[in-house]
Amino acid sequence: MRSFSRLLMALLLGWTGLVQAAEPDQQALQEQLQKIDSRIAIESLKATPLDNIYEVQLSSGDLLYISADGQYLLAGSLLRLGEQGVTDLTEQTRSQIRRQQLQDIPAEDQVVFAAEGDTQAVIQIFTDITCPYCIRLHGEVPELNAAGVEVRYLAFPRQGVDSEAYQKLVNVWCADDRQKAMNRAKGGEDLTSAECDNPVAEQFEMGRSQGVQGTPAIVLPDGKIIPGYVPAERLLKQLGL
Repeated sequence: MRSFSRLLMALLLGWTGLVQAAEPDQQALQEQLQKIDSRIAIESLKATPLDNIYEVQLSSGDLLYISADGQYLLAGSLLRLGEQGVTDLTEQTRSQIRRQQLQDIPAEDQVVFAAEGDTQAVIQIFTDITCPYCIRLHGEVPELNAAGVEVRYLAFPRQGVDSEAYQKLVNVWCADDRQKAMNRAKGGEDLTSAECDNPVAEQFEMGRSQGVQGTPAIVLPDGKIIPGYVPAERLLKQLGL
């Protein structure tokens, strides 16, 4: 009788969709992934809309999908098809991660051009002094500021930390007046070579882990990233201003 009761309960739960797969063993999944690369470490693990498929965020910032038994691995974007079209669930997660990581960066580690009057939005831009489109966008920062948009620059030397662009960014970050130094550098002036404790290399690596491949890379308040130059007028429309 007791066995029948258990069976009946299981059937009822199954019909009502309440049966849940057991949570996967994160350590076991990490060991499985480390068969590919011993350096792999799982930062977080969460369920997806697909049964027994879990989203894995690695310590490197990469996102993967893995079966609960660790036998199947998916690399790429998870898309949901609905009445409103296609939703990129992977990019939604990346945006959340990106937003949190960038919010944690202290203002003093960025080059900030404050909004005029009340701040309506804050955007962060990965920039490179030697990038023509970064220079073009910088010329429109006053227009953004006048519309209530605070612009915060992050360093992203496209050619790496051994490049001339890296030193140019260090010169800006080490200046007593970073805003003035940024204006001068993007105006074509050569700044005095400087050295100090600075976040340029760290921000470059963070940008790479977030999928930044070139500059400018504009990060909106919701964490969505816009690769490349966008005119101020169009950017304001995207911000709803």
